[in-house]
Amino acid sequence: MMPTGDVQSLRMFRATTKAAGGVLDLVMPMRVGGDGPSLFLAHPLIGLSWCYLALLPQVDPRYPLYGLQARGLRRPEPLPASMLEMAQDYADQIRKVQPAGPYHLFGWSLGGNIAFAIAEELERRGERIGLLVILDSNLAALDALRPVNEPWVVYNIILSQFGYVPSLTPDDPDPGARMLELVRRRPGLGLDEWPAWRVHALQRVIDNNLLVAHTHQPGRVHCPLLFISCTSNPPPLAEKMEAWRSFVDGPFEVVELDIDHRHMLLPEPVARIGPALSEQLLRAAAVFSAAPIV
Repeated sequence: MMPTGDVQSLRMFRATTKAAGGVLDLVMPMRVGGDGPSLFLAHPLIGLSWCYLALLPQVDPRYPLYGLQARGLRRPEPLPASMLEMAQDYADQIRKVQPAGPYHLFGWSLGGNIAFAIAEELERRGERIGLLVILDSNLAALDALRPVNEPWVVYNIILSQFGYVPSLTPDDPDPGARMLELVRRRPGLGLDEWPAWRVHALQRVIDNNLLVAHTHQPGRVHCPLLFISCTSNPPPLAEKMEAWRSFVDGPFEVVELDIDHRHMLLPEPVARIGPALSEQLLRAAAVFSAAPIV
């Protein structure tokens, strides 16, 4: 989950996170400074925002980037019982960084569902959303977010996310122990340095993320939407956009990528996502700077 790419950007990220706290903080500063609006990136299923480091070389450096990350990974603690509770928590954390709007939110996959829920919560508090960026998420297909009852499946998700071979099977008598064995056997990918409880906590976080997303009924937000869609994943773009128009009241911009959903943050698609995102952030900033104060 720690992508390769621009070496200078990664060095700046490491220095930034070291100064601010750590890579497991609820709000992980990926890039600070700059005179543009901050962008808050909601984690995907895994609960970590490290995957968004791929954006650093491609998003205009005037825009600070902050990754939102799940509870339960820094230390053992209760997890949110609903998407609403999660969104309220993240909204509180965001406002510690940026006390007032407009707010700019981003999410890939399940992170799009979370970003949308945060947008709802901020609007309930009377704040404005400057831009909502969704990478191929689907608020309508809740059945696809049904929690997984087989631990070995979730452990394989964890292994694949961190660059290990997802080789667990239903025949493994203790999939958790087997996953730890695989992790310890191959150092250098990140998880080998984690204590066992933290590695296992990833399963708990994933299960909870699926549960709260599956049971959440999204409402409606009023803001611009940048929707980035994968042609390789159904349904067709027109059907995806029709579904999103029932949730978002605002102008739509669409970028379509000929790539699989799982590969959206690889260098080639990110080379298109970054400039499109930078342009939309510039437009959003211009709109709100020109708007009269009421």
